[in-house]
Order: sequence, then structure tokens, then C-alpha cells
Amino acid sequence: MNRSKAKQSLVNMLCEIENPSEMQFFLEQILTVGEINDLLDRVRIYESLACTEVPQRECAKTLNVSISKVTRGASNLRKPKTKDYWKSKFSYNN
Repeated sequence: MNRSKAKQSLVNMLCEIENPSEMQFFLEQILTVGEINDLLDRVRIYESLACTEVPQRECAKTLNVSISKVTRGASNLRKPKTKDYWKSKFSYNN
């Protein structure tokens, strides 16, 4: 299976999971602890940058992550569609 088909297969599998405990199990099976932690950091960064006006350096310090991770997140969030998407994912903004 090429990567394009594998990506579509993964997206389909994720879309079929409706139960949070099954999703947690699935993610723990395909990702290492380090990869899960990286994803958690990215979500925390997106939440901080999309929902507050915190400067990048303060975000990095508060979340105890590298400034390069925060800068990458900030770069992605410069697109209004991306920022609006992430803002909508955090319950206190709905």
C-alpha cells in the first residue's frame, strides 16, 4: 500500500471510531508515548495561540515546550481558516 492509500485508510479508521476509550486505545497502539506527548504539546500550543493573545515566548515558557514548536504552531495559525478551526475545537469558545 502506498502512502496516499495508507493515509486515506488511516483517516477512514479514525472517522469510524466514535468511542473515546476506543480512540485512546487506537492511538496508544499506533503511536509511541513520545509521539502522543508531541501531539498533546501541539494541541496545547494551538489552544494557547488560537484562544489568547499570549506572546510566543510566554506560551513556550508556560507550556514548557521549545520556542520552535510554538513558532511552527503560530505560523500555521496565521491562516484565518486554520485559526478559526482550532478556536472552534475548544469548548469555552463555542
